[in-house]
Formats: sequence, structure tokens, C-alpha cells
Amino acid sequence: MSGKFDVIIAGAGPTGSTAARILAGKGFKVALIDKSEFPRKKLCGGLLTYKTTEVLNKIFDCDVDCLKKNGIINFESPEYSINYRDHNIRDAQSTIPFRFIDRVDFDYFLLKKAANAGAHIFTGEKISHCNYLDAEIKTASNHIFKGKYLIGADGVHSTIRNSVPYDKTKWRTDMAATIEIIFDEKDYPRKVTKPELYIGHLRAGYIWVFPANGKVVTGIGALKRCTKDFKKTYMDFLRNQGITNPESLPMHGYPLPYGNFMENPCFGRTLLAGDAAGLVEPLFGEGIFYALQTGRYAAESIVRGLTENKPAEQFYIERLNKYIFPELRYSNYLRWTLFYSQPLLKHMSFKVMFKSMPRILADMVHGIRSYKFLMKKEWD
Repeated sequence: MSGKFDVIIAGAGPTGSTAARILAGKGFKVALIDKSEFPRKKLCGGLLTYKTTEVLNKIFDCDVDCLKKNGIINFESPEYSINYRDHNIRDAQSTIPFRFIDRVDFDYFLLKKAANAGAHIFTGEKISHCNYLDAEIKTASNHIFKGKYLIGADGVHSTIRNSVPYDKTKWRTDMAATIEIIFDEKDYPRKVTKPELYIGHLRAGYIWVFPANGKVVTGIGALKRCTKDFKKTYMDFLRNQGITNPESLPMHGYPLPYGNFMENPCFGRTLLAGDAAGLVEPLFGEGIFYALQTGRYAAESIVRGLTENKPAEQFYIERLNKYIFPELRYSNYLRWTLFYSQPLLKHMSFKVMFKSMPRILADMVHGIRSYKFLMKKEWD
């Protein structure tokens, strides 16, 4: 099992499978390693925006119809609802439907695509040590993998990130906490036909209620340093929805990068991507698109670096600076503008924004428009 590879990828979620698919498809020898056996449970709201389906089609040759045919998309709706506490701000329609997936099926589907492209898959292998300067890792079962490059795509708890000299204080400061409870549709007090966001319960975060195939996905997420009575807020919300004794229900929590993205996620011959580098949109917490796109950028930068005998880092940082970082920065500015205005304007700050231009704002989330002044957005 141990051996030499062109590229080692830690983490077989969407980021890692994307990078592996691209590199293996170009003829490089790739090791894709994950501590879990697949399919595996993964908590996530499961929203696919337009920009996400576009990049999926580009990398995996699978458009919306293909995703539906394979049972990956389990619900879609052009409608959405924005609420401030129990005050409805806007029910509106997007020009493009919001689509939803179950991450168990989605991640396994992408992993199989990477394997079919020729990537060597090693699941059930927990990484115990990383030499980021030499792109070398060791697993708990004493297998050693050596590469020309290493991609850290192993999520928010990244072992690879924890082996590099990054700013741990900033990372902790801008981390969010989340809790999720999934209901069978029949057990939820009302029918949910569109994605619903609830703002105002938290200073820097929101509650969501998402439809799925026979399910209702509910959750809460907020910046840890701005949060008090986090679980109680969620339980009170569910009680107001008509749920009796929500504390007794099975719930799951997970951390979420929420504005703590690394502006230089490159260390020696190691590149970090996706959640491992905090590359998550800070306003709504969208992560799937940024996982796919940064996995793609990391892989294509390595291809170019190895082909041209130049550092892959320069190509990766260039694309992040041009396409990813501006979206994350301006999303963060918008988040704090809205949340700082809450104590003064209460629901009016959100009402003015969401009621005056609902389709344009939906286009912003879908990636047709940028978070930077709602300008038209071009993606590489």
C-alpha cells in the first residue's frame, strides 16, 4: 500500500475527489486517502447553487439531468423564504432553482468518479503524521506515502493543516458552531416546500429549514465568539415550529469555517483547499462550491507546476486572489453590515435588502452576480 505518487490527497470529500479526478485524468499517479470508509455520514444542509452545478458539469461531466438520473439531487425549488425571527421578510423566486443533495450519496458519487479516472483510493486510513515540506504522510497503520505534492483536503479538523505553521488564534476566533436535526417529513409539524432562512435569533448566524426527499433538514449556525445560549436558541425555535420536546431528538454538531479563510494556504509542497483552508462563504456558509472549485484550482496548479517545472503555489494563489478571495471578503463585509445593523434596525435592515431586489440577491447566491457590489460574475 505504501509507495511513491505524483500527488497525495488527504481527504476524499468533494475537494479531494475533485482534485483526484483532474490529476488522474491528466495521467498523474494519485493517492486519495481518507480515514473513513465510504459511503459515510456527512452533515451538511446540502444546497447546490447554480455555480456549483456548473463546476460539477465541467469537472465530472455530469449536468443537472445527470445528477437527477443518478439520484443525487433529491429536491429542487426556485422559491425561497427569508424571515427575521417570526416575521416573514420575503417569499420570493429565483431565476434558477435551489437544488439539494444528501452528502452521503453525493460524496460517494464523486469518489467513484475519481476512482474511475484512475486515482488510487485508500479509505479507512487515518493520517497520523505529515511532513508538509516533503509532501510525505504516514498513516496509523504505518503506511508511508510520498509525493511531489500534497493536497490537504481533509476538512475543518484537517490533520494536514495542523501540521503546518498557520495562525491558530485567527482560526479559532472566526470559527462557527452548528447543530443539525433531520426530521422525517411526516414528523415535521408542517410541509416545507422551499428553503427557509431565519435571521435575528443570533448576532452572527442563522437558522435554516431545508426540504429534502421525504425529509426536513433543520439547523443552526453562528460565529462562536458572538453566540450565547446557542443550543437553547435552536430548541426554542423548534418549539415555536411546533416540535414537542426537541431536546430529546438526535442532534449532531460540527464546526464550520466562518470567515477565517487562509490568504496563503500554501506551505512547502503542500496546498490546502476547501474547508481545510477555511474556504467557506461567510454570509450563508456555502461550502460545497468552494470545496469543488478550490480542489480544482489546487489540482490544475499542480499540473501546471509539474509540467512547467515551476512552483504550483504561484498559480494556485493567483487564481484564489482573482476568483475566490474577493467573494469571501465582500460576503464577509455584507455579513457584518447586516448583523451590526440588527440592534438598531431589527428586521428593517434585512427587509430593505431582501424585499427590494430578491431575484438579484438570489443571483448573488447562485454566483451569477458577485458579492462585490452585485456586479455580474465571471468564473474561471
